[in-house]
Amino acid sequence: MAPPRHMTSEDPFPAKTPGKLRLYGMHYSPYAMRVRLMLEKKGVDHEVININLRSKPQWFLDKYPVATVPVIEQDDKLLGGSLVICEYIDEVYSKEGERTLSADPYEKGRTNMLIHDKFGKAISSVYKRIGWEQNWEEDFFMHFGELDKELGEKKYFAGGDEPTFVDYMIWPWMRIVGPDCEIDDVLSTGKLPNLERWIEDMKKDETVKACHTSPDVLKKCCDAYRTGIHVYDLELNQST
Repeated sequence: MAPPRHMTSEDPFPAKTPGKLRLYGMHYSPYAMRVRLMLEKKGVDHEVININLRSKPQWFLDKYPVATVPVIEQDDKLLGGSLVICEYIDEVYSKEGERTLSADPYEKGRTNMLIHDKFGKAISSVYKRIGWEQNWEEDFFMHFGELDKELGEKKYFAGGDEPTFVDYMIWPWMRIVGPDCEIDDVLSTGKLPNLERWIEDMKKDETVKACHTSPDVLKKCCDAYRTGIHVYDLELNQST
């Protein structure tokens, strides 16, 4: 099923359903995908309003002047920022004992350090890789080597048998450099064996499968990043 089309400056504000959570996103944004993964994981009834980031509706700018996605809204509550939103969803919609982010302050802090510090640097090297920037390999394998070392022999980053918060928060970028993106599969070189294994395990996860984007669409998104010409509604265009 194709995602909702991306609304532009010409589109009127879509009426809200009282009590229903709404996600304002961009379907190909890895930051918005973080939220889609968490909503799927927690089985949250919601609707998606995709925003064309090159032609944002004025009502979206009035609602959230920061003008970035993702944003969630439910009645009079509004939150922006992928990590803020995902932590909120995990806390509000998890059943007892089913949190993906540890409630222990120290463990939560360690998770956030990993996401912000080590993976934050890795994200930067992903974009250098996509853009074929000079010396991208040195930077890429240095930062991803740190992640590979962090993972070690653990199945998932938190050490359990199921993906947790950190795995879902980094997946949207890892899928880009993994074997399904059809770029050149930099994670199947044998240099990062732990991450290779992790990617194969993540691909089997039901939440990840439910939020899957086809390899040809991912490739077009990466091509668009290189050219600076953003693409929208690729699935809709394919179906017409």
